[in-house]
Amino acid sequence: MARAVDVRSVVVQGLSILVICAFIELGAGIILVGMTDYFTALLGLIVMVPPLLGLRGNINGALASRLGTGLNTGMIKPRLKLSQGIKINLASSLILSIIASAMIGVFSFVVNLITGAQIIGLIQLVSIAVLAGLMSGLILASLTVLVAIFAFKRGWDPDNLTAPFMATVGDFVTILCIYLAVFLVI
Repeated sequence: MARAVDVRSVVVQGLSILVICAFIELGAGIILVGMTDYFTALLGLIVMVPPLLGLRGNINGALASRLGTGLNTGMIKPRLKLSQGIKINLASSLILSIIASAMIGVFSFVVNLITGAQIIGLIQLVSIAVLAGLMSGLILASLTVLVAIFAFKRGWDPDNLTAPFMATVGDFVTILCIYLAVFLVI
């Protein structure tokens, strides 16, 4: 089903979601400031926060784009049902999240060794990264599907809304998941 596209709808949809994203990012920043004690006590943990945040935005941005394309081309039906297309996209996102999170944990350990900032062990760093990646991956992949389908059903272009919204929500959720993973692992 082809939808009419005009400059006004793209700007209104894009600007609306970006304003909402700005407020969500402020909340993520507040949570990050609240984690200062963890970063001070567990020197070395801070090294993996930026790559984990970037990872979430990259994986869910790609998922959002694939879902938007699938919905716009009719390959994915706009239903809250685990169709084959949605299952494949969810599984791919979760597998990528786990593998990339483990790699981030290992790379963080190596960077900490090189810089002499190593206070936390390899197993702990990898465990925190994988646990945070898995938790945030499950939450965000599910939310990405919901947002894409909701946007499509409302007549909005999922490509204009889902990727920027999920990248921002991804920061918020990932910071919460890192906080929870540190609490569970340490």
